[in-house]
Order: sequence, then structure tokens, then C-alpha cells
Amino acid sequence: KYHQLKRKYGGILGPFEKNLAKHGYEANTIRQMINYTAYFFNWKDQQGIAQAQYNDLLSFIEHCRADGDSTKLINRKLLSIRKYYEYLQLTDKTIKNPANGLYLKGNRKGIPKDLLEQEELKQLYESYPVYDLRTARNKVILGLLVNQALTTSELKWLEPGHIKLRSGKIEIPGSKHSNGRTLKLESHQILELQEYLTRTRPAILKAIRENMSWPGRKARKPDFKLIENQLFISMNGSGCIKNSLLHLTKGLKQMNPKVKDIKQIRQSVITWWLKQEDVRVVQYKAGHRYVSTTERYQAANLEDLEEALKQYHPLQ
Repeated sequence: KYHQLKRKYGGILGPFEKNLAKHGYEANTIRQMINYTAYFFNWKDQQGIAQAQYNDLLSFIEHCRADGDSTKLINRKLLSIRKYYEYLQLTDKTIKNPANGLYLKGNRKGIPKDLLEQEELKQLYESYPVYDLRTARNKVILGLLVNQALTTSELKWLEPGHIKLRSGKIEIPGSKHSNGRTLKLESHQILELQEYLTRTRPAILKAIRENMSWPGRKARKPDFKLIENQLFISMNGSGCIKNSLLHLTKGLKQMNPKVKDIKQIRQSVITWWLKQEDVRVVQYKAGHRYVSTTERYQAANLEDLEEALKQYHPLQ
């Protein structure tokens, strides 16, 4: 539905899209903002609204809720609308931003639930089958998930230069959401990363260049300037590895039905770290900007302890 709406309002949103790119927004973020703004335009036109006001945005929120949107998704749509009107205000200061200051309070981040045990994580990694270039790449990604607790965004941002095989470390760049850090690689990871950097990754790039027929959607025009700087590359030549990570998660779920997503794996690793190390050490290793974020995982450990007490000491 977003694709059709984007085409419908492309003439209006084109300059806004260029403005977002000019200010350094990532391609995926720009795509979402344009889609959500077009969605708002379509709703506004259906309601016969010429100039949207604050109360109109409240009605739009109710429309989104009725459509099944989560609080998080509605806030993303409001952010897109807010950015659009901020863009309009660059050339016309008299324009009012109806979405200014409008934000829905979501559920407070709670304690991580349904975590995987350390032995389960180890079993996933050791049992993951490698039989082609795709699975060889995925095994390396899985190693960084279960040993260094990387996020999906960090996997995308990694470059070959961030791997320091000689010192056995990985440099993880920071972002507006996380702190950068340098973490130790396990010995088996060093060997696998060396194989990946010298054989697997060049073979994937070669296959893309030769336009080989890989399963799944094929990128129309691979941006080699982009993907040659990425550590992990989509098999179809796309600069986005989101679908690659989804396929990896699907395979892990088949191996262990308890697996939900990559976020759950990260949360499980961080919780395990806290059983072994000081909270400040774990804060650094996880890249958390605030120690309060790390402390939520301590609460998860306390809940596990309470469950154990109930099981073995029912009178407590």
C-alpha cells in the first residue's frame, strides 16, 4: 500500500526526499519517512482536509490505532509528518507544524523475557550447518551475535577494516543509539573471519559481479561502491542485509523453536555476561549509552533467581 501511495504523491514528496538525503538520513529511513508521509497525505485527502491542524493529527492517530498500528509505528508516522512540516518551514516560516510536540507514550521498556540459556546459544552456533557461501557468511554473523551480542544495525555498519585479526579484536563503531567499543574475538572466530575475509566474501562479490542467479529478489543495480565497504553482503547485491538476517533467524528457529529474533539473542548474551562480570564492564561490552539500560538485565537475573527459589524452596 505504501508503494502505490508513494507514486501517487511522488511529485509533492520528491523535494522532501532529497532534503532528507542531504541531511544524511539512511536510505531505509528515508524510504520509511516518505511512505508514512504519503500515507498521511492520503488520509488527509480522504477526510477533505486542506491544512492539517493539531486536532486533525489526533484524529489521524485514532485512524492509525483502528488500523492496528502499534504505538511505536504511530510515533514513527508522527515523526515523518513532523519532519515534513519542518522541511516546509525552511522556506515559509508562517507554516505551523501540527505534529510539533505530539508523541505517544509507549510502554516502558521492561525486563527481557524468554531468554535463551548459554548452552542453547552455544548449541545453535556449533550446530549451524555450513554448505555454501550464504551459510558460511551466516555462521560468521551468528558468531558475532552469540559472542559479542551485536545489533542488526551494527552488523550492517561493520566494514572489513573493523576486524583486527592480528590482535584478535573487533572494533564496533558507535552511533546515536549506542557507544563504540573494541571487543575480543574468540579463537575460533579469528579462523572463521580469516576464511570469510579471504575466501567467502570475495567469492560473494565475484558472484554478484558475474550476475549469477541466486535465490530471492535480485538487486537491479548493485552499488559496488557501497557493498565493497560492507563486511557482510547480501547475496543479491543489495546494500541492505535485513532479508539476510531474517533468513538466518528463520533457520535458527527451525533448529530451536525458542528462538524469536536477533534481539532476543543479544538480550540473552548480555544477561549471561551480567552473571559473570561487573555491570560497568557489561555496559561497555553491550555498547549501552546508559548504565540504567544494562541494569534492566540485572532485574532479569533476579527474576530467574526468584523462580529458582520458588521451585526448590516453596516455603520461602
